[in-house]
Amino acid sequence: MIKINNLASVIIILLISIMLAYASFSGKQSEAYLFPKIITSVMIILSSLSLVHYFFETKKIAEINISKLSIYLISLILFIFFGEILGFYFLTIILFLTVCYFYSEHKSFKIIIYNILITSLFMLFIYFLFSILLKVQVPRFFLF
Repeated sequence: MIKINNLASVIIILLISIMLAYASFSGKQSEAYLFPKIITSVMIILSSLSLVHYFFETKKIAEINISKLSIYLISLILFIFFGEILGFYFLTIILFLTVCYFYSEHKSFKIIIYNILITSLFMLFIYFLFSILLKVQVPRFFLF
């Protein structure tokens, strides 16, 4: 277990939100940066609310279990390195199923089927969002 001060994490997230907002609002094509502007504005609002909530909260230190987060970190690293080889949609399905299975409390066949159903709906939503609604290509991997 690692003990993390909530104030440090809230301030770091607020600074990251402000930097992303600066990058999205400084773009020359306003239509292309509409979605990032909306997302970064929401991020700034939520991180500011978290900062306000920090001062009204009585518990100031959070405990984080690194062993529970390790499967997520490993999955993300594999997602980045094998992204170009296996493709965005396939790797997103694998990542989503892995995280859902690992974090579910009861690992029964019914839960596995439920996770597959939720993953399928999630992937349909992602496909609909990128291909039909936004009419853009799926994200490319930046390390390659």
